[in-house]
Amino acid sequence: MPKIRKDTIKTIPKIHSLKIYKKENRNNYYCSFYVGTNILKSGNKELSLRTVNVNDALKKARNTFINWTKNNQDKIANSQKKLDIEKDIATPFFKVRIRKYQMKGKSGTSNQGVREKLRWNNYIIKFFKDIDYHNPELINDAIHNLVNDLREDKKTDNTISKYLNILSLMFKRAHNLGTTKFIPEFPSMNIVNQARTSYFNEELNLINRQLEKEYEKTKDKEYLEIKDYINLIRSAGFRPGIQPLMIKNFQYKFLIDKQNPTEPILQFTLFNTKTSPKHKLTCHPYFTKNIFPEIQNRIEKRSSEDYLLFPNEKNRQKIYNRISKVFVRISKQLDLYYRNGQSRPLYSIRHTFISNRYNSGTSLELLAKTSNTSEKMLRKHYLDNEETMAIEEHKRMFQTKDKSVIKFKKK
Repeated sequence: MPKIRKDTIKTIPKIHSLKIYKKENRNNYYCSFYVGTNILKSGNKELSLRTVNVNDALKKARNTFINWTKNNQDKIANSQKKLDIEKDIATPFFKVRIRKYQMKGKSGTSNQGVREKLRWNNYIIKFFKDIDYHNPELINDAIHNLVNDLREDKKTDNTISKYLNILSLMFKRAHNLGTTKFIPEFPSMNIVNQARTSYFNEELNLINRQLEKEYEKTKDKEYLEIKDYINLIRSAGFRPGIQPLMIKNFQYKFLIDKQNPTEPILQFTLFNTKTSPKHKLTCHPYFTKNIFPEIQNRIEKRSSEDYLLFPNEKNRQKIYNRISKVFVRISKQLDLYYRNGQSRPLYSIRHTFISNRYNSGTSLELLAKTSNTSEKMLRKHYLDNEETMAIEEHKRMFQTKDKSVIKFKKK
């Protein structure tokens, strides 16, 4: 069977799992979309679009999906099942895992399965709850977020490996049983310890413009709210994930600088963060002046207990999953998702913020404080690489405007 040409894959906005692509030694485009394993064994419906033109293929794929869904409503209704990673994958996995260690009966290992389940219950599950485990992008993004969180929590390499091993074994078992149709990408510790590649500001601007275009096309305000989320985390030291979505209106205020009273400073107060019960941070002036008013005006009536972002949505995890899914799709659509062989999920925007502040002259000490992390963590995981740091530190030491230039005599 001819393989899919990865360079031709394009996803269709707002339609779950629908994509077009070409195959090796084939001229025409194909489309595929997920219909469920109760309808097809593979779970995916694939159809030839009988066109070589990409724009025609995109239109035909959308129409094909709509017509197929309309003509198969009974099948879809009968096959629909609420996905629950805890019930479908984790619970049966740990049941077998705990029994296996208990049967071994060796001292120190009989409770290993129980300890692994505690890691899942107390730490891992929050990254995977309410996620469609048939969606590779969402699962891989959740893995990246878990790893970043473990690093921020100062877990050792050995501990991070243990967490990843639990997930790896769990998903391999689910795949072998046919519960899932793929095995996620688990980074090696060498990759985990590399600094995450950030986005350039121009790239994030392109993503924002694409979100605006999709709003203009669909009139779905969710695209504008996703843009708000992106702009918030690129303008302050937030950790992408649930944290920015948990902010309520009473958690921000404006500070007035007596020397510059016309430029108020937007300050957020976060509670129960990784390193302290209370953490305060301020936003970039451009965000405060130009973007924050748009967020405030997007909803007419707000109470102090309303969420700042997506105030009409209750399930914060589901919102984040949607944000992540749209972000990854658009980033890939614009050929921005990969750089230097590394994927760049939402968490990479935090790296953008930190790199921007460092390159603008902010000291590591102040940057660590405002980002609620340590200087060691910044050096190891956030500043793109040693060369970047060396260049920027060189600029600071040997400014071109520095009059105390050492003149070397030629022999």
